[in-house]
Amino acid sequence: MLSYPLDSDTAITVVAIPNSVINNVIFRTDCHPDANSSQTTCEARGCIWDSDVANSTFGIVACYVPKSKGGYYLYNQTSLANSMGMSYTLSRLSTDPTTSENETDIASTSDEFSLFNNDTEQLNVSVTVSGTNMIRMKITDANMDNQRYEVPVPITWSATTSQSQQQKLRFELTQTQYNQTGLRVRRQIGSTSSGNDPILFDTTYFAEGFIYDNQFLQIITTFPSNNVYGFGENTHPSFRHNLTNGIRYGIFARDQPPQGQNENLYGTHPFYMCIEDDGNAFGVLIFNSNAQDYEFSQFSATQALLTYRTIGGILDLFFFAGPTPEEVIQQYQMVIGKPYMPPYWGLGFQLCRYGYNSLANMVAAWNRTISNGIPQDVQWGDIDTFDNQTDFTYDPVNYTNLPQFIDHLHNIGMKFVTILDPAIDSQHPNYSAFVLGEQQNIWIKWPVDENLQFNETGNQNMLGYVWPPGKAVFPDFFYPPTKSWWLNQIVTWHNTLNFDAIWIDMPWNWPYSTPWSLHCPTDEQWDAPPYHPAIWGDVMSDKTICMLALQTDGNTTYRHYDIHSLFGWSETIATLPAARALSPGRRSFVLSRSTFPSSGVYAGHWTGDNSALWPFIKYNIIGLLEFNLFGIPYIGADICGFNLNTTEELCQRWMQLGAFNPFFRNHNSVGLIDQDPGVFSPSVIASNRKAVILRYTLIPYLYTLFYNVHVNGGTVVRSMAHEYSQDSNCWGLDEQFLWGSSLLIAPVIYESQTTKNLYLPLSPVRWYDYYTGQEQTTLGNITVAAPLDYMPLFVKGGSIIPIQQYALNTNLSRQNPMSLLVALDQNQTAGGSLFWDDGDSVDTYENQNYNLFQFNYTSNNTITITAVAYHYQTPLVLDQIQVYGLTAQPTQIMLMKSNSTTINMTTIPGRTSGDFY
Repeated sequence: MLSYPLDSDTAITVVAIPNSVINNVIFRTDCHPDANSSQTTCEARGCIWDSDVANSTFGIVACYVPKSKGGYYLYNQTSLANSMGMSYTLSRLSTDPTTSENETDIASTSDEFSLFNNDTEQLNVSVTVSGTNMIRMKITDANMDNQRYEVPVPITWSATTSQSQQQKLRFELTQTQYNQTGLRVRRQIGSTSSGNDPILFDTTYFAEGFIYDNQFLQIITTFPSNNVYGFGENTHPSFRHNLTNGIRYGIFARDQPPQGQNENLYGTHPFYMCIEDDGNAFGVLIFNSNAQDYEFSQFSATQALLTYRTIGGILDLFFFAGPTPEEVIQQYQMVIGKPYMPPYWGLGFQLCRYGYNSLANMVAAWNRTISNGIPQDVQWGDIDTFDNQTDFTYDPVNYTNLPQFIDHLHNIGMKFVTILDPAIDSQHPNYSAFVLGEQQNIWIKWPVDENLQFNETGNQNMLGYVWPPGKAVFPDFFYPPTKSWWLNQIVTWHNTLNFDAIWIDMPWNWPYSTPWSLHCPTDEQWDAPPYHPAIWGDVMSDKTICMLALQTDGNTTYRHYDIHSLFGWSETIATLPAARALSPGRRSFVLSRSTFPSSGVYAGHWTGDNSALWPFIKYNIIGLLEFNLFGIPYIGADICGFNLNTTEELCQRWMQLGAFNPFFRNHNSVGLIDQDPGVFSPSVIASNRKAVILRYTLIPYLYTLFYNVHVNGGTVVRSMAHEYSQDSNCWGLDEQFLWGSSLLIAPVIYESQTTKNLYLPLSPVRWYDYYTGQEQTTLGNITVAAPLDYMPLFVKGGSIIPIQQYALNTNLSRQNPMSLLVALDQNQTAGGSLFWDDGDSVDTYENQNYNLFQFNYTSNNTITITAVAYHYQTPLVLDQIQVYGLTAQPTQIMLMKSNSTTINMTTIPGRTSGDFY
């Protein structure tokens, strides 16, 4: 086989596609994935029409590509400069690129075949490695005159010279009996490659489905497990993909409330992770921002199949070897960037609604929360706080004293977050945001020769309706002057309204409707491409601006068709510097609805306009797990539901789960009942208070988890499969989850249930009830009591968790004493850590302005507290240590202070393992 890194085996290996694949109707490659297929259109493409299937069988492709047609064959190969990789030239089989007799024979083995008659004739496949655990396979047009759009999002990829004996991944080329070239990536187990090494990615059996058309790129691959997670943003009914339902999901940023179907939602994350049957994991990023779709299906009892399609750009694939799931995500974040460190107060409880409609109602909700003893750190303002829903304003009638209220919040240690939408009212000549933007020419444009609004506007600005009452223009955040304009507008507005962080919404340039002059040319190639991915809307511009709109970074001009799904990302990276300019040196944060790989470096995300229905509680969990895979751990849902009226039981259970959303905000929509935690019956208020207090006691642990992922990469929230990938019982679990490796959260997510079914991994792991310290001795599948005011929570043996006495906000709670919760493992040992800084300054880790304490409990009953770093000089009191799982009762405690602090607990025999102190 031809492989990279190179080894002594240089002959390409012929891999015969078995008859079980060739003759199985469920493995047909669709020759007419676009609509309106018929025998005539099918055969015109050089494909086979199965009239029996067309007339009767659902789910079987009627128009399909013969295995002997299509695909590419190896034409040439060269080593990249400085031995930094290999470059392979592939030629399309249905063409004859040379006069070579041999290559003519190869080309002539396939009749002409094309879906859309604009195929790329020669491809360049560039293969590079970075370190020992990552491979990049970049597939581009080999014709240098046909340069295609590539994603302009900065990533980190440092190609390195291969160390073949240390490489964990290996790229290979194969050849089918029809002379088609297959692309493979193997996991290399030993120091040399072996034909028995697991194949993680393989297009060989579906080489005829490898299509590289101008506006239709398709690749079909098998992989070695049915345990696959990720890809989004979509509403998946389960965290592990269901391979038997045959759902094709679309990805294209859209203002689409989650509905539990195959709708494309707000962000674009073409990344997936697979857990192999031996427990090893790997990840794949397909770095593409165009509209795209994907479908996972079952290939065999131990293999799955991915069909991936996109309508632009290139195929740029990154492979991450793991082998643990956490290492996969850490490797992924080495490419896209490690997560942002939120401010400490950003981990407190936050309250919002669209439709307070007056400051009096906002203050009433806030007062209900505080007066009921429910901690709260942040009050939010939605667009109803604006004057006529216009950015950089506030309503002078209904929110007259909003600036004074914000000042009061600051005086008592709380914060205020405001919303901004990227739609600027163009109808008022004195609106400074528009005037200054117009002077700098920062708006998204029509092409000069296709401006359907010129007779109305007299300029190239593309207009639409969003929230403001007038026609709006849209900032081009790729353009450097736009970023300066945006920052200046935000800072100027901050002089009036002293907000602390920024919530960016509607990042799709979304006109509500187009009854006037924004009639996109829906008969051209951008709004009506040959293939319409499985995205909602009849045309590409549905719920957004025209695809032919132009944007620029000052050097390169982009068509909105290519970068539509990057609008939220580009707005995010423009907004964070503005948020930090509000109070120089302060961390602040940005919350964005639309995200892309690397957004987590700059912002957090919420899962959008969910509904107050029971299935959405489970969708909340799945969203937490998926966005931690995507590198955005500061993630949460609208607790209690955004759309529809909530119920007491639903909100009570959701607040319990919400306490374990890293971003913890209760939020609902206009015209609905109030759902702030203090508005309910006394018993539910008490339950809500209990949930929020629990959250506040655990914030030191959560903050330390964020420090770990900010510095090392990884996940804050993780699935059971992620932590216990060797345990097949965990692979499909998605109704319980973990914070780090120490806390197992098991929320009740079904109506009227007062018990919880869950799974605790088996011995040698010990598990303790968080609230009582009682060891759970029955492991595996268990059922535990879960009355309405209680959510099961377990601590893993071997953990030391820092906790703190709660207060009504984190500004106050940070002044309280700390405690340690020690849960001993089977060896009577445990460990943990605490990261501590001022909670708000920028780059405290990078600037060495923090403390890091390491905790260790050893089997001789000694707790050692080591200051690994001690740069932030502030009093921090430790006043209590609880130990779960001791085999003996302490009779004496000794404190010894040296370079580290040691606490020795002298014990006597005779106590049981369930005792705690």
